[in-house]
Amino acid sequence: MQEKVSEFNKTRGCHLKPMTIPARLLDIQSELGELSKEYLKHSKYDTDTFTLTDEFLLEYGDTLYSLLSLADEMNFSSEECLDRVLEKYHKRIANGKSMGSESEKK
Repeated sequence: MQEKVSEFNKTRGCHLKPMTIPARLLDIQSELGELSKEYLKHSKYDTDTFTLTDEFLLEYGDTLYSLLSLADEMNFSSEECLDRVLEKYHKRIANGKSMGSESEKK
């Protein structure tokens, strides 16, 4: 997926110059907020059952695009990051702990 985003960004005039890292992080935050808003809107602020909508899926795609763009612009592999975090979760679970970061509190 990261390669698709990289190629897209390289071939579009509006993406020839990467965003600065602070701007990209704010963009991710904004997209995540829009994704959250779609959930709240379509679940009546979590008072009703949520059903996937096209709008939610598009906002998810926007968020994913922004995250993958960050990895590309900072020259690291999103897939390697995912592999590392899954391994961390496996170890926590194998040690009888939860996946969450609270399991590492000292």
